[in-house]
Amino acid sequence: MCTVTLSYDANNQLAQQQLQFLLSTGLFTQISTDGELDIDYSDPQLYEENDLPIPSDRNLSLDELEQMVVADIREICELKDAV
Repeated sequence: MCTVTLSYDANNQLAQQQLQFLLSTGLFTQISTDGELDIDYSDPQLYEENDLPIPSDRNLSLDELEQMVVADIREICELKDAV
């Protein structure tokens, strides 16, 4: 799980539309900001860097990179649904 904090001008119509679009993708959910997030910052897994399976011998096109990211997201979602 990853938490992203997004600040935007709530009076800006374009910012509101873009936020709604991000939320409509299903990749993000909005949580209440009333309290602190329940995150254990002493957990070493928060700071692990995974090696990305990106070939270093060539540059990827945007389409190739998008396909890799989408495949990773689908894999993550399948794991979440399996639990």
